[in-house]
Amino acid sequence: MKLANHVAIVTGAGRGIGRKTAVVLAKEGADLILAARSVSEIEVVADEIRALGRKALAIPTDITQKPQVENMAKKTYDAFGKADILINNAGLARHNLIPDIEEQDWDDQIAVNLKGTFLCTQAFFKQMCEQKYGHIVNVSSTAGKVGPPSFGAYSAAKFGVAGLTEVTYAEGRQHGV
Repeated sequence: MKLANHVAIVTGAGRGIGRKTAVVLAKEGADLILAARSVSEIEVVADEIRALGRKALAIPTDITQKPQVENMAKKTYDAFGKADILINNAGLARHNLIPDIEEQDWDDQIAVNLKGTFLCTQAFFKQMCEQKYGHIVNVSSTAGKVGPPSFGAYSAAKFGVAGLTEVTYAEGRQHGV
């Protein structure tokens, strides 16, 4: 098992890419922290991972709220003593042409896709640098490279994620992150 003795955190772990990623990491030997707003969804995934013989902790988390992200990080370190892999997967996409984007839709997409990725990275980055090891994977989109019509807020957020990813790499590489 390639990831034996590794601890991975996956945001947006209740369904879709996040769920599949969490299960694959568990099959490779990692123990998991599953974060999402929907408790029922992440509990189902946690049970699936435990059935594979791995440890799994489901932590309801709104990644747009710093206290909730800090709580998730604290529970991770309390339960496992470390974090080796962070998969920033949680995302939100709503499709509207620029004249039709409601301000709240804009704010929500920037908050989940960019701010949430930042808050989760910030919550685990320092400890990963101190332990001289860690992987942070930011799930993005081609909309973060090319701005397609009707993806204004989503695309803006994903362009921001690309920049944050580059900065995280530049700051973390000398520390093994």
